[in-house]
Amino acid sequence: MKKILLTCILSGFCINLFAQIPNSAELFDFNKSRNKKTTKGLYVLGAWALANIGTSAYYYSNTEGVDQSFHQMNLMWNGANTFIVVASLLPKQRNDLNLTKTLNWQSNTEAVYIASAALDLVYSTAGFVLTEKAKNDFAQHDKYQGWGNSLIYNGGFLFLFDTSMFIVHKRNGKKLYKMMDKINLSAGGNGIKLVLHI
Repeated sequence: MKKILLTCILSGFCINLFAQIPNSAELFDFNKSRNKKTTKGLYVLGAWALANIGTSAYYYSNTEGVDQSFHQMNLMWNGANTFIVVASLLPKQRNDLNLTKTLNWQSNTEAVYIASAALDLVYSTAGFVLTEKAKNDFAQHDKYQGWGNSLIYNGGFLFLFDTSMFIVHKRNGKKLYKMMDKINLSAGGNGIKLVLHI
């Protein structure tokens, strides 16, 4: 009974130790690199959104018909993009995450960008649907055509952006998985052994 209890305690200690090991300079640098790449990407998206807002604000009041509808949707779309950028930049990004949290952040970051890229295709498809609908609806033709063009335009850009960001983070993540290769957790007859290769 004592042997089983001791094995459970040591197992818990080793698993807890495994979860905390890379509070190292290497892991800190990886988190810093990931956060820097995310921030740069948000600046690119923010610049895109603000440029579109400025351009469309001018042209919305100086055009009519399809063009005006395009700039109307462009203003709304990039207003939402600006909100997303600001909301994402406000929280302070942490670099001092342990291995478990770093793995979660990396996995979540990749998942967010790939899911966003899939949604971007939905937006562009909705744009094509609207432009097709415009052909048969003369009363709403200008609105549907303009909105559809804007969805295709913005969805296309966002698809390129999100796909690029996914690729950047996926490549950067390889550094993390190389770090993981240095750690072995194995069970033996006398308990659990944690080996860190330096």
